[in-house]
Amino acid sequence: MRVADELLADIELKRLKASEVVLKASRLARLVGHTELTEFLGFERSGYSMDGSAATWIGRAGRWADEEEGTFYAASIAKVEAQVESRQQAIDAMRGGGNYSGDWALAASGNHDSLIVKSSTSLATWTGICGQVVATVYDLVAEIYHELLFSELQASLFADIQEKVDGSLAAASGTALDKIERISDRLRDGDPESVSQALTTCRRLIESSADYVFPARDELYKIGDEAELKVGQQQVLNRLQAHTHACAASKSRRDRLRRTLSDLYARCSAGTHAEVTIDEARFIFLQTYIALGEILTLSTPEDGDA
Repeated sequence: MRVADELLADIELKRLKASEVVLKASRLARLVGHTELTEFLGFERSGYSMDGSAATWIGRAGRWADEEEGTFYAASIAKVEAQVESRQQAIDAMRGGGNYSGDWALAASGNHDSLIVKSSTSLATWTGICGQVVATVYDLVAEIYHELLFSELQASLFADIQEKVDGSLAAASGTALDKIERISDRLRDGDPESVSQALTTCRRLIESSADYVFPARDELYKIGDEAELKVGQQQVLNRLQAHTHACAASKSRRDRLRRTLSDLYARCSAGTHAEVTIDEARFIFLQTYIALGEILTLSTPEDGDA
């Protein structure tokens, strides 16, 4: 991310030539393994194949001479820069004009002006290619930078949540973290029996969490003016719902958690005897982990804020 940030600043502040931008971007592409950027920079460093197979990149780099005819400028970015310098030097040399006299003065002067116009047109073409190459690199690097920034933010967010959730699960059940490790191992295995066992463990984790936050009771639990809930040993989801109410969670939050846990508990139960893909099982586990974490980190009013 540091390299990407530096490169964006280099481009914005025009601190590097196009060829230097390409080389620095090549390092970034190698670090992150970005396929598109690697491919584009490979063409820019070595030049383009004359078969026109890289038409997309030829277009993005502004290299078409005549797209309908299929002609383009295939030279590497280093050679393009050499053309820019050569044309600029030629223009500078001719800028002072010539000292013409005699019968051919007018023709010589016209030829001189024509050479300046020709060199200027060529300079504009090569300079435009440099600009387009840098602009394309900028777009791709900006995309990479924001992906890396999001990944870092996401990783930091999940690390904070994981610390809280793991601590809560450890308190909820002495074997909770061991269960999570077994779930992870089984999901890595990927065979149907392991997936089934992992989902069974997920269900038991939900049950042990319910036992911890709201032990079974014989009497009904009333949620305000709403219907009374049975909160016996078998009413796992009701006990979790009662806990969220006891923690003074808003109704919308309680309803969301109830729906989420209900769906997950049903899917974990179905997973013991119905087909569940390895990808689905992984998402079920992650959603169960997050939902339980949110419930377990709630605090009752007398406990104060979590």
